[in-house]
Amino acid sequence: MRYLIALTLISTLAVSAPALADVPFGWIGNHHVNAYSLGAGEFALSGNFAAVNDTIDFLNLRDRLLAGSQRLVGNSGDLSSNGGELRVGVWQSIELFYRENNQSLTLNLGTISSADVENLDNQLRTHTQAYGAKWVFYDAINQDRSYPWTSAALELTSNRSHSNDFGGYLAGLRTSSTGGVFFDPPGRFALDRLQDDAWQARLLLSSALGNTTTATFWAGYGEANASSGTSWDIDIAFLREAFLQTFDTEETQYTLGMSLNWQYLPRLPVQIGYEYINIADRQVNIIQGSGRFSNYLPSFLRGDQLSESETRNHTLYGSVSWWVTPEIFIGAGGKLFSSQFTGIIPHYTNPLSGSFSDTNYGYLELKLGLRFSLNWH
Repeated sequence: MRYLIALTLISTLAVSAPALADVPFGWIGNHHVNAYSLGAGEFALSGNFAAVNDTIDFLNLRDRLLAGSQRLVGNSGDLSSNGGELRVGVWQSIELFYRENNQSLTLNLGTISSADVENLDNQLRTHTQAYGAKWVFYDAINQDRSYPWTSAALELTSNRSHSNDFGGYLAGLRTSSTGGVFFDPPGRFALDRLQDDAWQARLLLSSALGNTTTATFWAGYGEANASSGTSWDIDIAFLREAFLQTFDTEETQYTLGMSLNWQYLPRLPVQIGYEYINIADRQVNIIQGSGRFSNYLPSFLRGDQLSESETRNHTLYGSVSWWVTPEIFIGAGGKLFSSQFTGIIPHYTNPLSGSFSDTNYGYLELKLGLRFSLNWH
């Protein structure tokens, strides 16, 4: 509700705002934080593909993830991701945007000592959507638009993400060193209800450091609600209740960051950025299963470690792009996280991925973009 009220206020103020709002010549704004906006009637559409595997292992972080975990084996840490972003210039000071991303993170679990598990899933598939608006409330006038200038903006974003269930079929529980309880046929169990909703507001300031270099600084505040749980499809009430758990999280997020855009050659921008994310006031409500069989849940389903999940993240990105034509660009880049997806995907505080939320992670990506105008005036 607060997000909608703020967005309405921005739209109302923008009608009479004196800012001209535009982007410098050759500028690429997609995924690069800045206080500029597209002009009225301009569109920017881009797509990206990212990957991590045994061949593409950014700074050997995948191998380090495996080496530091007793739970993960095989090709765990592999990632495949694709997404896109559409930005639209509205009036002379408002930019609307929409982003969507799909990623698959491979998680191969080793032998589970407390249970006999069959056909266990090995990928955490996540779909993320974000939409919002940027209002340029200050824009230096009488500037040559071929070079950067000072600009300030307020950006509001709403994020939503969810992941598919992660589970398998339980054939038996080992209740002692010599015996256990076995099920025929095995019942499907899962880590499920993996989703989150979040919003964020950021103040941004961009200013020229010269004719070819622009610096942007920002500070942000946001809130997120995330959920996950476990379940077991079996026809025995007390066993089903033992697996029925919920993990609900509320948190506040503060961010600080800066970025640089260097265009020594107008058609070859180099962009880097850094952001510090701090999670504050995290509240985790854990409702665990009842009965003695709840003590035999596989460890990746238990919420014992959720309250100890990482609360800070340092993120760093860089990219080099080339304008093939004045309307089309291609690029390559990478992103590095000190604490994997902490602060990026709130529901990754679930027992499965939350147990290694403090590990370094990174990936490489390719980009393709298109910019065009309908000449609204």
